[in-house]
Amino acid sequence: MKAEIFSILVFLCLVAGFVVVAGCTGPAGDTQIAQMKGVATQLTVSIDAGLEDLKAGIRNNSRTLSTAGLAGGEAEKILAENLLRHPWAFSSLVISKEGVVMTAVPENYADMVGMDLSWQPQVQKANTDQVSIVSGVFLMAEGFTGISQSYPVFSPSWEYLGYTDITYAPDAFLGRQIRPVTDGTAYDVWVTQTDGTVIYDTTKEEIGKNLFSDPSYADPALQAIFTRIVKEPSGSGKYTFRDREWNRNVTKTAVWDTAGIDGAVWRVVVTLAGSEEGEKIADVTTPVAGTTDASYANLTGFVQEAAAYAKEHGKEASLKAFNDPNGAFIDGELYVFAYEMDGTVIALPYQQGLLGTVRTGISDSNGVEFIDGMVDVAREGGGSLYYIYPNPKDNYREEFKLSYVIPVNDEWFVGSGIYLPELPAGFNDTEQDELVKRVKHARDYAQANGADKSLADFNDLNGDFADGSRYIFAYGYNGTTLSLPFQPELIGSNRLDFSDAYGVKILNWEISTAQRGGGFVYVQYLNPDTGAAGLKLCYVTPVNDKWFVGSGIYTESL
Repeated sequence: MKAEIFSILVFLCLVAGFVVVAGCTGPAGDTQIAQMKGVATQLTVSIDAGLEDLKAGIRNNSRTLSTAGLAGGEAEKILAENLLRHPWAFSSLVISKEGVVMTAVPENYADMVGMDLSWQPQVQKANTDQVSIVSGVFLMAEGFTGISQSYPVFSPSWEYLGYTDITYAPDAFLGRQIRPVTDGTAYDVWVTQTDGTVIYDTTKEEIGKNLFSDPSYADPALQAIFTRIVKEPSGSGKYTFRDREWNRNVTKTAVWDTAGIDGAVWRVVVTLAGSEEGEKIADVTTPVAGTTDASYANLTGFVQEAAAYAKEHGKEASLKAFNDPNGAFIDGELYVFAYEMDGTVIALPYQQGLLGTVRTGISDSNGVEFIDGMVDVAREGGGSLYYIYPNPKDNYREEFKLSYVIPVNDEWFVGSGIYLPELPAGFNDTEQDELVKRVKHARDYAQANGADKSLADFNDLNGDFADGSRYIFAYGYNGTTLSLPFQPELIGSNRLDFSDAYGVKILNWEISTAQRGGGFVYVQYLNPDTGAAGLKLCYVTPVNDKWFVGSGIYTESL
């Protein structure tokens, strides 16, 4: 009942256009803290429910494995079916009581079968405790940092056989529980293990850091509040840290609670930033979308001028100019950013708190790892790509952005972008999960049936895989078109040089993303449902080391 009352209060506040209703503005007071506690309660309930749902799936797997055995086709089938229920998860394994991998899905992980993982602490714990466990974050044998959620397997006579698990990135899981509660509000959320490892943060650059060892948290006042947070299951306090835009320090009110099951103890911290003038609560009314008359030609010219300036004046002088928010390289919405080829930020005039940060692996709100994409494009000599990013000229509202980058030399590159506020900036989790599930189902089908049959079925306009704009496409890593059901004339052609109207080399981006294990990209491409080009969020995943599959969901045309 308390959670429902708090939900109503938050709803009324949002209807009013503010985080708090009339009479609650101004310095943080009891009403504000109560509302934040309500949000924290909603989040912990949601997180625990999500963990219980994952547990139910692997518990069902365990029951089947009890009689079917730890290895073989039936074991693979039940693990694969459950894994598709959680398309954002990495993998699912069965590990014997000796610590040996007996089954691994998807097939991309098949080389793990037979691997002895008995040296891993989480494997030792699972086999020693023989109960359901949510592990802490660790570097998995697959090469990803993630969490293993496991469930023991017993024989019908209750002999312990081993355990089965599902592995996932904690931020991918937590985002699905947190965003529905906080999207559209001024609340930020971060989640930490009690050892100080940050496993989720609204500001993605903070994920993976440790509260007690990272230099950016060295301030004694921060250490004091962080120590309280990990020691106290719930509480409230204040601290000073960077705002959402990494532009300035603000005082934040923090309220925290504890989530987690089966050994996981996660502090869920809800924060609200005040301004420098008396900590007035932030207005979170939706800003009116801005418009832009900047053309793609102006954009490319602007970036080329910046690169020429850098080559003429040298790195130190040019970065000083690029980082000046009042300087010559600010032209309306256009501003110059610069990165080292390893993804280190060296120029970002409106977010200077990020300078020196390595941002590879950072994704936008739809999961597109745009920094990695920009690095790839720059290394290939330059070009364009799309992503979602805060617009400093529109109150840091997240908007679609078309950016153009070119290398200054082999060490670093410059870029800029134009915003496209008229385009919807997001796809919800349900849409994305259905997309990923569709692509992973096609991958599993291809792995089970082989290239010839699966490609024939993907290209069949009357088949299950060519469902209008939801069709499955496939390419070889050498650029050869393998499946494109609505453009059969292109089958067999090499499309490495294909670019859309704004110079985005679509296939190059998809190939590099698939070779990194799979992920999201944006493309502008023909929508068979409308007959016109549209901006499309695609998900791609490897079938094997020779080819990949993908599909997409469209937004409006550019």
